[in-house]
Amino acid sequence: MFEGLERVVYTKDWITVILMLVLISITVIKFAYNERFTKLFSLLYSEKYYTNYSKTKPLIFNKFHFYFFLVIIFNISLLLFYGFKVFHPSKVSNDLNFFMQIIAIVILYMSLRYFIGFLLANMFGISEYHKQLTLVKITNLSLIFVMCFPLLVIINFSSSPLHKILITFSIGITMLMLLIRYFVIVIKIRDNFNVFFYLILYICALEIAPIIVIYKMFVD
Repeated sequence: MFEGLERVVYTKDWITVILMLVLISITVIKFAYNERFTKLFSLLYSEKYYTNYSKTKPLIFNKFHFYFFLVIIFNISLLLFYGFKVFHPSKVSNDLNFFMQIIAIVILYMSLRYFIGFLLANMFGISEYHKQLTLVKITNLSLIFVMCFPLLVIINFSSSPLHKILITFSIGITMLMLLIRYFVIVIKIRDNFNVFFYLILYICALEIAPIIVIYKMFVD
């Protein structure tokens, strides 16, 4: 008379699990580093944050940045994953495997970027400044992807055709924020190079070289 209903014991929505990991990381940062987390948003109108935390020891490799590194990696990877799913669905055969490949590429890119920057900083004799520049980059990425996180949550639970519109908007707004902050960073580092050619060489090596290495590894 009554049909039995299958009980769902666990969820197969791995994207929700990823979003939960990001939320947990943000929550840990909020409660463990409440003052610093709050001041992070002051970068929208002031740069006093750098003055307050430029003397932190260790400057780069600390727990605060570790948790934010997880937020950045997962959010970038999810944004790229959504982009491929909408604009190049033929390239995605297995969602989870493809997402893990994206994570691996993002981590490799960021690692190469830091390592190349470290080598160039020693070559130009600006090692201490490179640490400060890395702090600026990590801080800006942290702010941008914390602000973009709600969009990723909405995308995950949205339906077509709103889904594609939200993804396009999210990618667009993220790229715009990255370009604006990158422009600010370029202005900051300009005065540390006596020759304009060296500035161009430094920027190209940081941005283009890691992409070429990754392309050779995964495509060739």
